Amino acid sequence: MTKSLLDLLMELKRGCMEDEKQIQSICHISLAEYKGILEIEMGENITCNTLSQKMGLSPSRGSRVIDGLVRKGYFIRSDHPSDRRSYFISLSNDGLKIRRQIYQEKKRYEARINERFSKDELEQIKDALNLISDIFN
Repeated sequence: MTKSLLDLLMELKRGCMEDEKQIQSICHISLAEYKGILEIEMGENITCNTLSQKMGLSPSRGSRVIDGLVRKGYFIRSDHPSDRRSYFISLSNDGLKIRRQIYQEKKRYEARINERFSKDELEQIKDALNLISDIFN
C-alpha cells in the first residue's frame, strides 16, 4: 500500500525532529533553548513576551527558558527604556557562537540531502515544500 501525502509528511517531520535532537545534543542545549537561540537574530533586541510567543511558549515558561539561557551566558538581559517591568533579550558572544554552531550542523545535515539530488530536483522539492508549507501556515 502506498503512503499518503500526510503519512510522508509526518515521516519527514519525524526525521527532521531526530536531526534537531542530534544538533541539540551536540550543542548541549534543550529543545526550548534551541528554539530560543534560533528565534533571535544577530544584533536584535527582543522582549521576553515576544520571544516567548515566537518560541510557542507561555510567558511564564518562556521566562524560565530565557532565565536559563541568561545563566548559561547565551543571552544578555537589558532594561527596557520605557517600561521598568519589561526587559530586552539579545544574544551574547557565546550565544552567537552557539547559534553559528547550530547553523553549521544544520548545513551538514542539509548537505546529506543535497548530495542525493540534482539542482533541478532540489528546486522542485523546495517549490513543492513551500506550497505545502503555505497550506499549514
